[in-house]
Amino acid sequence: MIDLRQTLETNLGLILTPRIDLSLKILAMNTIEIEEQLKEIVETNPLVKIDDGTLVKKQALIKDRTKEIDDAFKERFTPDENSTSDIIEATARSSESLEMSLLRQLKFEIDLDKKSEEIAKQIVFNLNEKGYLVTETQTISKNLGVPIELVEYIRKRITLLEPLGCGCLNYKEFVILQAKEDDESFIPTLEKLLKAIDETNKLDIEKIKLFSNLDEQTFKRAMEKLKNYSLYPLENYYPIENENYIQPDVYVKYIGNNLVAILEDRYANNILIDEKMLEDYLNDDSTKDFIQEKYRQIKEFMLAITNRNKTLLKTVNIILDKQKRFFKEGILMPLTRKEIAEELGFNVSTITRTVANKYLDFEGKLIPLSAFFSSGLSENVSKEYVKSLIKEMIEKEDKANPLSDDQIREILKSKGIKLTRRTVTKYRKEMKIPSSRERK
Repeated sequence: MIDLRQTLETNLGLILTPRIDLSLKILAMNTIEIEEQLKEIVETNPLVKIDDGTLVKKQALIKDRTKEIDDAFKERFTPDENSTSDIIEATARSSESLEMSLLRQLKFEIDLDKKSEEIAKQIVFNLNEKGYLVTETQTISKNLGVPIELVEYIRKRITLLEPLGCGCLNYKEFVILQAKEDDESFIPTLEKLLKAIDETNKLDIEKIKLFSNLDEQTFKRAMEKLKNYSLYPLENYYPIENENYIQPDVYVKYIGNNLVAILEDRYANNILIDEKMLEDYLNDDSTKDFIQEKYRQIKEFMLAITNRNKTLLKTVNIILDKQKRFFKEGILMPLTRKEIAEELGFNVSTITRTVANKYLDFEGKLIPLSAFFSSGLSENVSKEYVKSLIKEMIEKEDKANPLSDDQIREILKSKGIKLTRRTVTKYRKEMKIPSSRERK
């Protein structure tokens, strides 16, 4: 039986055109990565020049604009130092590994006791180079002496962090996870397609369609979905190795009472095409084809940069609108990639690539764009696991002041499990545990 990931990667590689592939790669790049890419282009493309004078002026311009904003609104812009969220202080000031980044995000979303933190460490330190978990959850459960339900709960919470999907067991789970963020109603169709791909022992689109038992239109749509999804969790992840090289992609300032995003785009303005050399080469039959190809490459690169910047700015503006309380009070509001994708009319995978490994500068502090997303409730949290948490809380409560169902609900909420008080009461009664009044 053919390996699922290998089959899908081959198929998707054939579907993506060079232009689309370039756009997706550029979209996922941050400022430093684009500048490095540009340096490589300059070395291989004789038409491309970098205007060093523009570079100097542009850098000065950003400082001037920042100073102008500070001077013009100094009296009105007086942020409270105590209102800064922990998430800002937690932002990497030195190199931060993927594992530590995932643990930091998880601690921000849910309260971790020592047992849960140890489970999380066992998961994040056993990811392979693509972000998949290579250790069986049963093994983690056995080694730590904890319920398998607790291990699965922590693992699924980790899969919802940035980068999305870390901790997934295989490509099928990762695809379904992306579909839940994108279009949950389409999951059954994708499951049929994935099963058909798994059962096909050779690269044959028609055979896959036959095995999937999907009609032509549905099959085509399902393949389009797969084309837009990431191939594996760490596809768009580029670790920051040195704090000195972390450069913001966006500067955020208050202008009056409004948050304004200033895009770091000096690299786009520095690209020049040597028109004289272009004309000379085009007039020479021996170099005409070569120079036309080089001209096409740089034009497509510039177009990809323009589209990347537009998408990034639109995304950041929505983040600023949705997370106003964060910048004023340090309170992070619930926000998902799907919400932004729906508002902009994009695929969720586009938003995932847009925020990947990018930072904004606010009051001199670097904040990863991924930090503004709160995954909310984990999917399919085991009922038995929730009941075990309720039972444990009640066993450890102050007997003179027992926990009410509403208090239990709030504690569960802090762990990322959102239930109504009525559901908490129902679970408590199912375990034949008396009410708080009767437990006094």
